[in-house]
Amino acid sequence: MAALGAFLGAQTAPLQKAVSLGAATIYLHPDKTSAQVGSVRPGMEIGEQSVSGAFVQVFANGVSGWVQNQDLVMYSDPESPELIFGAAAELERQAEDSGGERQAAMDAARLYYSIFSDFPASARAGEGLYRAADVVWQVRLGEEPKRRTPSERQFPDDADLRRVMNKFPDTQWAARAAYDLLVEHFTCGDWNDKPECAVKEAGTYQDYVKKYPRGPLSAEAAYDAVYREGIAWTLYKGKDQGKAAEMGRAVARDAATLRASFAGTDWAAEAALVAYHVAHGVALPVPSITPLGGP
Repeated sequence: MAALGAFLGAQTAPLQKAVSLGAATIYLHPDKTSAQVGSVRPGMEIGEQSVSGAFVQVFANGVSGWVQNQDLVMYSDPESPELIFGAAAELERQAEDSGGERQAAMDAARLYYSIFSDFPASARAGEGLYRAADVVWQVRLGEEPKRRTPSERQFPDDADLRRVMNKFPDTQWAARAAYDLLVEHFTCGDWNDKPECAVKEAGTYQDYVKKYPRGPLSAEAAYDAVYREGIAWTLYKGKDQGKAAEMGRAVARDAATLRASFAGTDWAAEAALVAYHVAHGVALPVPSITPLGGP
């Protein structure tokens, strides 16, 4: 951004700021057969100077040259935030459809973030920041090396998710960001070896629901708590009858609360099934590896 600002200031006629919706090659001349001097990625800020046929002269990523006049949206266009958001959503879907193709995901994140940074008054700003942070978080979380024990788990930089919570409190985007970060609490240990860890995780989800009682993911979080209580009941059943009875009561109570608070949701029905199994002494299948996040 600083380099572009300096370049803008040096022009007798200021460049028009724009954002690229797609990848493009920068050519030395307005001709695809000329030398390639750089490239732009989706979400990158550029400066437009002049047009020559099907090419536009730009300054981007520290390079001056020509790109084909397509997939460039002017900041002055009132539809810019919506167009950028659409391009980001399309790239994010491509990444999901291709099994998590990293480049498409990171390009989508850059586009989403540009809505927040360049159009802060847009109705899409909060969602743009959240979706940018979420995409990067999920990609980098998946790249973290496997650890021998849950206590050794490490997590990516969470600054952007926390920024969502700070800048857009009391919104669904803050609630979604907080849900992403719940995984940072799951470092107690393996459920099979330490059933109390399942109980601790259930408490983490319950605290989340108390903080975001009507959040978009609160019903799921309430189910996550009931599920873990059911797992704890299963593990305690043959070892500690007192704790098993305690967990059995917790399942019945919290499943009923979930049904009252989130009636008609899949999560209410699934929690009711957990409670039914526990009430009838049917053990829940315990995963061999403690999951990160939801079951």
